[in-house]
Amino acid sequence: MKEILNNVRIIREQRNLSQEQVAEMMEMTQSSYARFERGAIKTDLETLESFGKIMGYTLVDLITYPRKYIDIETIGDFFEGNQVVLQVALKKDKKDQVLKLIFGDKCLEILNNSSHV
Repeated sequence: MKEILNNVRIIREQRNLSQEQVAEMMEMTQSSYARFERGAIKTDLETLESFGKIMGYTLVDLITYPRKYIDIETIGDFFEGNQVVLQVALKKDKKDQVLKLIFGDKCLEILNNSSHV
């Protein structure tokens, strides 16, 4: 729990917010917030979720901070309808290997023949 509360403190400080400001947003006193952040009082999930919501983090994100958790089930929703372009500079032999890996032998022949047209 100490690591999570340390993440809470770091997130608050990175936003340049005082304990008093965050306490006000969480509708609690500054002294209660200070005890929460220090771990001096028993921390419940509701308080952590409240802090996370205010700061734009999920409970899992507070635990894994600074890494953000990405739900594999919903990641497709993010890309649906969006185009993603990857550009990599490679030498010809490496480019052919990558294209062969992605498209297979026959598609590589088509790609190579169409580039000479």
